[in-house]
Amino acid sequence: MPGKVLLAGIIILLIPGLGLAQTKHENNREEKKAQSQIHPRPKEYFADVLIPHLGQGAKASFSENNIPYFLLSAAAAALAYGYDEDAKQFWIEKKPLRGWTNVGNSFGDGYTQAALALGFWAAGSRLGSQKIATTGEVLIEAEIINGISTAALKTVAGRDRPDHSDNQSFPSGHTSASFCFASVIDSRLGHRWAIPAYSLAILTGLSRMESDKHWLSDVVMAAGLGMITGYSVSGHHDDWPYQKRWHHTDGRNPRERSFLTPIFPENGAGLGLAIYIPLN
Repeated sequence: MPGKVLLAGIIILLIPGLGLAQTKHENNREEKKAQSQIHPRPKEYFADVLIPHLGQGAKASFSENNIPYFLLSAAAAALAYGYDEDAKQFWIEKKPLRGWTNVGNSFGDGYTQAALALGFWAAGSRLGSQKIATTGEVLIEAEIINGISTAALKTVAGRDRPDHSDNQSFPSGHTSASFCFASVIDSRLGHRWAIPAYSLAILTGLSRMESDKHWLSDVVMAAGLGMITGYSVSGHHDDWPYQKRWHHTDGRNPRERSFLTPIFPENGAGLGLAIYIPLN
C-alpha cells in the first residue's frame, strides 16, 4: 500500500507539473485558445482519428528501418538469457529494492499506464497546452500498439515464468509499457522529463525480477520493444491539426455532411435524386 500511495503522489505531481511548465514558457495567444481549438473533442478523436492513427503507428513501429533495432534487442535478450538463473538467484535472495518493488510493479501496470495517457490528454486540453494534449494522444496510441505486440509475442513464445504461475513470461508487459511511456515522454517533452520517466521504467523492470515474475532476458527484450514502439509512434504521429484528409476534423462525420438534391430531366420525364458526399 505505501508503494501505491507514493506512486500516486508522483503521478499527481508529474502531470500538473508538466502543464505548469508548459504554460509558463509558452504563455502566448496560441496557448489561450478555446479547448475545442487546442484538441479535438473526445467523440471526434475516438470515433474518427484513433483507428487510423493506430494503423499509422503500427506501420511505423514495424517498418524496415526498425529491423536493426529489433535485432539488437533480440541479441541483447539472447545474451541476457545466459544470466537468467544467476539474476533470479540474486534478486530473490538479496531483494535490494525492498519497498520500492510495489512502486515499480504499480507503475508498469496497464491501468496505471492508461490513466497516465488519458491524464496527459485531458490535462493538455484543460490547461490549453497543445504539446501536453498531443503527448497524451501519442501515449494512448503507443501503449495500445505496444500492448498488442507484447501480448502477441507472449503467446508465440509461451515461456514459463520464474515462479511457474503461467507461460506468459516473455517479454515483460509491465516493462515494455513503462519503457514505451518513457520513450514518448523523451520524444515529446525532452530529456528533462525523460530522466524520471526512464528511472521509473528501470525500476519497473527490476521490480518484475525481484517479484519473481520475469527473467532478466524478459525484461531486456521488453525494454527494447517498448522504446522502439514509443519512439516510432511519436516520430510518425500526425499531430493536431491533422494533415491527413481522411480525418474528419471539422467535428462532423460524412453522413452529417452529405446531402441529397433533386434531379429534373430536361425532357420533363420523371424525377431523380443525387447524393453528394464530400471526400475531404
